Order: sequence, then C-alpha cells, then structure tokens
Amino acid sequence: MTSTRKEKESLLVHAFKKLLKEQCYGSQGQLATALAEQGFKDMSQAKISRLLSKLGAVKTRNTNNEMIYILPDELAVPKSKQSIESVVLSVKHNNMQIILKTGIGAAPLISRMLDSMGESAGILGTLAGDDTIFIAPVNVNRIEEITQSIRQLLAVKE
Repeated sequence: MTSTRKEKESLLVHAFKKLLKEQCYGSQGQLATALAEQGFKDMSQAKISRLLSKLGAVKTRNTNNEMIYILPDELAVPKSKQSIESVVLSVKHNNMQIILKTGIGAAPLISRMLDSMGESAGILGTLAGDDTIFIAPVNVNRIEEITQSIRQLLAVKE
C-alpha cells in the first residue's frame, strides 16, 4: 500500500468514526451519502460493510428506540430507567443551555446516554462533571421543548 493510499485510508477511517460518533445512521446507504458529502466518492455498500466490520461497529437500538450503527466503545450507555430516575435531581435551562443535576458520580453515565440521542433529539452535545451536566441544545429557540423531552425521558418532575 503506497503512502498516499495509506493516508487516504486513514482519513476515511477517521471520517467514518467521526460520523458514527456524532450522528445516528441506520443504514449503509445513509453512511455512504454522508461520506460522499465529505468528499469520499464511490463508497459502495461492500466498502461500507468492510469498514463497519473493520471497526467492529454494531447495529443497536439507541435511547430513541432507533436501530443505528455504533462503535464498540459506545456500548456503555445506561439502559435502566429505574436507576436513572433515582439519581437525576433536576433539569433546568437558562434559555441558552440546559443544566441537569445528578447524585454524585452519576453525571458521566447520564451524559453519555444523552449524547447517544444526538441531534435528532435536539441535543448538540453534553459536558459532564461529577454531578452536573451542561447540555447544548441544537436550537435555543426550542430549548423549552428539549428540556421537557429530557425531563420526560428521565422521569423528572419540574
């Protein structure tokens, strides 16, 4: 494999991993389209399939009950609603970001779960400390709706 070919392969793998971490893709066709938009043309179903296999990606249900591809290191998303309800103390917003308070040590796990929901749920990203999560909404004009959705998902009273 030539140096240029190795570099292209490395760029493709990096772009592919980034897509899987930042967005929800339920089909190989969606992945091919997203890669094409980033300049990786001629991405056949077979090439996508080989990449998924090479990276160990699996198809699983996210917290929205959608089947999506994820990388193995993302499998540690908490699923038990019972335990989540017991550690989330409050969910509030200041018209710019959403602040979620948890019991000590619970924020990183809940943050990971919220990140897995992605932009389709209105969550641009999260930043977690030990007991506080800052949630950046995709659109601050919808912050109340997004906050309510998070409260409902986590069974938190206002």
